[in-house]
Amino acid sequence: MPRIRDTYLDCVIYLYPDARSAEAGERVGGSGFLVGIMSEGLPTDFVFLYAITNRHVIERGSRVLRMKPRDGGIDVLDLDERSWVYHPDGDDLAACLVSFDPKAYKFSFVWRRDFVDKNLVADMNIGPGDEAFLVGRFINHEGRQQNLPTARFGCIAQMPNEPIVQDTGFRQESFLVEVRSIGGYSGSPVFVFIPPASLREGIKDWVPLKIMRGHGPWLLGVDWGHINDWEPIQNERGEPVNQTAPKAQHVKMNTGMAAVVPAWKLAELLDSGPLAEYRAQIVAGVLEHHRLNPPSPVV
Repeated sequence: MPRIRDTYLDCVIYLYPDARSAEAGERVGGSGFLVGIMSEGLPTDFVFLYAITNRHVIERGSRVLRMKPRDGGIDVLDLDERSWVYHPDGDDLAACLVSFDPKAYKFSFVWRRDFVDKNLVADMNIGPGDEAFLVGRFINHEGRQQNLPTARFGCIAQMPNEPIVQDTGFRQESFLVEVRSIGGYSGSPVFVFIPPASLREGIKDWVPLKIMRGHGPWLLGVDWGHINDWEPIQNERGEPVNQTAPKAQHVKMNTGMAAVVPAWKLAELLDSGPLAEYRAQIVAGVLEHHRLNPPSPVV
């Protein structure tokens, strides 16, 4: 994996239950990131910015964003829970339109056009072994005086062929990615990258020019958690104690395997429903304003 650009770190936001815990940098909450969608059909285009995280992060009460001012330190934005929109099919995703002074904060965002979709997966033969990285909040050392996002690196381990059953019982379509996800990374963006000279089987017209340059990174999806295993408690001799005991007598072990909601599920949330309808209303309102208030001719 090559050195990633700092813009990937700057797209990360931290989420906390309230302003006090955000300002204190307490070990609660989760991660998120910003996505930008360019307006269409306007005389002067602008970018709609969305905060993205997991639905379970918001439902558990963490909706206060902690961001990085350009002059240092931290700042918090308290977003009303009613402003968050969830995926209509129950996927573990939440999005909220945000607005702030772009000159006041050090930030970047992921373009909607840089999402992985099923066609790209097929065209580039993306699959197990392809390099991936996650950027988010390493809750053990996240930065108390300022946001200090952390990157973790690995690869795609399994394609989303079979859904993973979440604790709620929902069958979540998911990639498995070996990037050592732990608590606090929920809501983090995960990217996939094809490095230079990466041979791709099954792709027609794969000319040397394409081989010699890298491709991506693209947004692979959103980390919603990690896969756990259960190990029986052992005695001082290393022998399992009562293997037939319930899980209360077992220790939960993090396998390090991140479960990632595919980016095409996030595209469904952003491209349709109330979020898309509101963008259309804003564009229509601006066009109507220009129609009623045409610019004065330049003399």
